[in-house]
Amino acid sequence: MSVMGMVDNAQGSEEEFSFPISFERVYRDYWYKFANEKELYWLKFFLYGIEVERANFNQVRIELQLFKDFLLNGGDFYYLSERKYILSRIELFLEKLDEAESFRDDIVLYIG
Repeated sequence: MSVMGMVDNAQGSEEEFSFPISFERVYRDYWYKFANEKELYWLKFFLYGIEVERANFNQVRIELQLFKDFLLNGGDFYYLSERKYILSRIELFLEKLDEAESFRDDIVLYIG
């Protein structure tokens, strides 16, 4: 299984918009661990699935950037084995948020 994003209220070609975020095991063992330890909201709920309205995209970006900065700092060896993979998925996630944001103002992503 994996964690991915897709448009929840798709119209037309938006139905084809989806993007992978992480394998479920990696998400649970690394993303969720980080989110839980840092008491983040959004990253924690992506493991179980949650709707994200366009108005909340910036809050998601902030949490992604916190995780990215943490990984780039490299202070915790626990994350080392999956660091490159997670960083690539954070970059993809940020790109896809920008793309989804350009669709329309009432866009809602389901991430889970």
